[in-house]
Amino acid sequence: MEPEPPTHQTLHRALGPLEMVFLVFSALSPAMSVFIYGDGVLRMAGTGAVIAVLIGGLIAAVAAYLYAELGAAFPKAGGVYPSLVGVLGQFWAFPYITMMMVAAPTVLAFGVLGFADYVRVLAPGLPQIPVALGCLSLACLVGVLQVRAGAVVTGVFLMLEVAALALLTGVALTHPSRSLISTLVHPATFHGLAVAPLPIATLGLAIISAVFTCSGAHWALYFGEELKDASRRIGPLIIWIGGLAAFIIAMPLVLVVLSAPDPAHILGSETPVVTYMTLVAGPKFTAVISTVLVIAIFNAIVVNVMGFGRFYYSTGRDGIWPGPVNRLLDQVHPGLRSPMAATIVVCLCSAVLMFAGQRTLLIFTAMQNIPEYIMLATAVLLGRRMGRCGGNFRALLHPLVPVLTLIVAAGMIYSALLDHDAGRPALLLVAGLFVASWAYYRFRMNHPSGTWKPAEAGTVTPS
Repeated sequence: MEPEPPTHQTLHRALGPLEMVFLVFSALSPAMSVFIYGDGVLRMAGTGAVIAVLIGGLIAAVAAYLYAELGAAFPKAGGVYPSLVGVLGQFWAFPYITMMMVAAPTVLAFGVLGFADYVRVLAPGLPQIPVALGCLSLACLVGVLQVRAGAVVTGVFLMLEVAALALLTGVALTHPSRSLISTLVHPATFHGLAVAPLPIATLGLAIISAVFTCSGAHWALYFGEELKDASRRIGPLIIWIGGLAAFIIAMPLVLVVLSAPDPAHILGSETPVVTYMTLVAGPKFTAVISTVLVIAIFNAIVVNVMGFGRFYYSTGRDGIWPGPVNRLLDQVHPGLRSPMAATIVVCLCSAVLMFAGQRTLLIFTAMQNIPEYIMLATAVLLGRRMGRCGGNFRALLHPLVPVLTLIVAAGMIYSALLDHDAGRPALLLVAGLFVASWAYYRFRMNHPSGTWKPAEAGTVTPS
């Protein structure tokens, strides 16, 4: 009698709604969004950051409806990718998959380098790359734990992060300096001590940056295969997370601008939020918040590792790559029930990409939202017509949300083309990656081993 073949391990539906909320908010990291990405918006737009953050936060909250509708139809690990394959088909979705295979470790590498920079503020003598590698190694160890254990660990860190933001908000509320109306009517930008009216083109770039800063509900899709009763629960969860995240991130940034005693000095500095805290609350308060910020960044990196590991796992599960690569990425640890091999691969790729430098990493990271928004909106428009989505959760006022998202994506493309130094080259890089992806797709489909099992609506049975 021949022995039975080993049972293939799969991800386990072990997450409840609260654990999912912990993971998603830890991944989007409100504190990192305010102190790192928000700093960029403040530097770029000055007092016009109020307009940018209010509009960007609204766009991010509305776009959450697209993620919610697609996620409810395809509650599988892998982020947006299973939804795009199930609605748009293999050919059109494949470039997004290959883009994310590059973007995932790129985002992670940028995050760990940012972590190292903040650690060096507290301990200036430490070298950047070794600190970043140490952070990545520790995050990988936590990231391969059972998903519920990971949710508990990140949930504890998240509470510290929220406390830091609450303190910043409280300080800003008690030090008002200007009215909201005057700030909206007369936005200004600062370069050192020079003050100038905010150009419309700069405001457009700031709004795009604010959309990225206030977003993050899409992280729920990376853990969709591990949420209990996912088809019913994930849609409303994404909507609530999207709206709440946009509010939590936008409010402190708006209040910092409205309460800045010296906007030229604060908003014209390299680190506006830290400079604001030092002037208004003092260096001791700033040191405490900076310590919490280091914890927040590490917390976000851990959940990034978990989410991106599941994305790599999903591509192996669906047989996208050559056989040996698929078998490696498709492994689930029998005890931890986590995609350990895929998680380690993501971390190794990130370790290599660190040496590309933060500027190169940031340029590519910023461009990934453009094709994602276009494909999301197109998938919802076509999915409704084909009956592939909208059964478990439906976005309101259809087709208003996907149409508005396409308009936003067009604005992003226009703004990127205006930026000759960084935006245009990054946009061309993404376009080149799409062309190369389609060429690889054709090659794979013309060979016998090129089997790809796309996700289909309704094939995932909630537990």
